[in-house]
Amino acid sequence: MPLHSSPIDGAPMRTIRRYGIEIDICPTTGGVWLDRGELEKLIEIIREDAAAEIPSRARLRRGDDAFEDDGERRQGRMDRKSRLLDLFDF
Repeated sequence: MPLHSSPIDGAPMRTIRRYGIEIDICPTTGGVWLDRGELEKLIEIIREDAAAEIPSRARLRRGDDAFEDDGERRQGRMDRKSRLLDLFDF
């Protein structure tokens, strides 16, 4: 259940929903609160994103020429904002 007022200063909370996670935000202090189970969802997003990056990192360490020649694909990954950063971009 979302908070209606900030426990810090009593200001009305703002609720945003991203990637199935509901985040309560105090607009004056910037405090962030998660409901029960939301932290576990956040951890799962981090795990999924990290698992998706493992093959890319392994190819970079190996010096895979096919990977290095594919500049468009590599640039796409560099431009892509992580879901974690996107989640807290408010």
